[in-house]
Amino acid sequence: MKKTLEDLRKEIDAIDKELLHILSKRFAIVTEIGKLKKEKNLPALDKNRWQEVLSTILENAEKTGLSKDLVTKIYEEIHQEALRIERKDE
Repeated sequence: MKKTLEDLRKEIDAIDKELLHILSKRFAIVTEIGKLKKEKNLPALDKNRWQEVLSTILENAEKTGLSKDLVTKIYEEIHQEALRIERKDE
């Protein structure tokens, strides 16, 4: 049976909800990382770690057929928010 526009939109809505849940979970972990870094007197930004993450993400993007430019933009925004969270209460 062919899916209707409404069916497809419902699928997108469900995926969007999942994406938000996953981002929320990710930022909760970032909050814990920020606390640990503060305890250990480490800076929020670890350039080597960021490059590793970005490299891995771009490899996975390529494997899944996603635009590297799009994924880079998305993850740069996620990273900036993560840094903001980690720097909170500095």
